[in-house]
Amino acid sequence: MQGCGQATVDCGMPERRRFLILGASGLLGRHLLALLGPGSSIATYRSHPIEGGVPFDASSMRLRDTILRDRHGINAAFLLYGVTTLDECARDPIGTSLINVDSLKRAIDDLSEAGVKVVFASSDAVFDGQLGMRTEQDRPNPILAYGKQKLQVERYLQSTNRPSVIARLSKLVSAISEPRNLLNEWAERIEKGEVIRCATDLIFSPADVHEAARALICLAEEDLCGIFHVCGPRPISRLDLLTTLISAMRKVRHIQPRVELCKMQDLKFHEPRPLDVSMDSAKLYAALGARFRDMDDVCSEFVLKRYGALNDTPHNLLAGRN
Repeated sequence: MQGCGQATVDCGMPERRRFLILGASGLLGRHLLALLGPGSSIATYRSHPIEGGVPFDASSMRLRDTILRDRHGINAAFLLYGVTTLDECARDPIGTSLINVDSLKRAIDDLSEAGVKVVFASSDAVFDGQLGMRTEQDRPNPILAYGKQKLQVERYLQSTNRPSVIARLSKLVSAISEPRNLLNEWAERIEKGEVIRCATDLIFSPADVHEAARALICLAEEDLCGIFHVCGPRPISRLDLLTTLISAMRKVRHIQPRVELCKMQDLKFHEPRPLDVSMDSAKLYAALGARFRDMDDVCSEFVLKRYGALNDTPHNLLAGRN
């Protein structure tokens, strides 16, 4: 691997290496699939079909009876699927645990028996939000049902004593206008003149999804195991992220954003949300030999791609693959 600054990370993926992406229809899964390509990966979906994807319902199917039968040739698997709506997990913790915990334990068992390295997509929700910039050594203390489910899977995976990675993700955004992208959602509301209600007291460490996908591939390929915080280089409030996007948009368009400020407690959630879920990414960046971009750069690229032309020269810090 190369160093930081303007260096790139290229993990040198062997041509015969094969990956399994369980839950490839989401934002992160789509970027993993785009980076790996169909020749090096098997991508699954449940309710949202993707081109070249394989249908797989974790609630009723086993990997050992389907994808892992015979000579599968899979070296590593990304576990991305699950019920991710926080309020849905809070309203039905038992029902959502069937997917978010029980089915993932079965998948881990099948993958471990098949000698496949597991990369589990966990979450910053394993922390209580009382203190920010949590490191991998800090003790998790989830207050959300979703975070408790993630922590159960983390501990189960650690108990297997098999090569694995726990990737705790923060909020992922994209420099591309695409579904399930917070920047895209905000930009559309601004364009339509709709009100954006934004909490001022939520702090997180958002990251560009494409860079996060590259990082997960590196963690899967290299001889790396354990917990890694896959997130941006610095904490930022949700309001500051919105303000950053607005500032970038104003450079190319005349806009009149309608922003209504509030506190997290003012929003009607089924359970209280943690306020500061920022995480320290130093361990990840040391392993990669590079760091993620700040949200200023990501927002600027998003605006340029949405409203104007961009130079085709790769300029992000993790531009190892096209």
